[in-house]
Amino acid sequence: MPNSLVTNLYPAPTPGVADQTLTVANSVVQFSAFNSLTKFVVLDVQVADVRVTYDGSAPTTTNGHILFAGRSYTWSKAAAAAAKFIEDTTTDATIHASEFTV
Repeated sequence: MPNSLVTNLYPAPTPGVADQTLTVANSVVQFSAFNSLTKFVVLDVQVADVRVTYDGSAPTTTNGHILFAGRSYTWSKAAAAAAKFIEDTTTDATIHASEFTV
């Protein structure tokens, strides 16, 4: 008899949701709204490093956490929705994000 208390712990892509791509330049940008079913956002930073803040303040070249180009990150939907980005150098970056549910 199958165990009805076991659930799939692996995230799956949120059905019907397209990926989002942000171009991060010298002005602050954020992701658009996420689907109500989304629980996690997987993103990767491409081309150049970026700065990010989550507390409502604007990121600058001296304020915020550095996200390094070539790395991927997994965030909760709340963290991704609160995130504000700006380029860390004079080179524009791209952030590619995919939404996942469980």
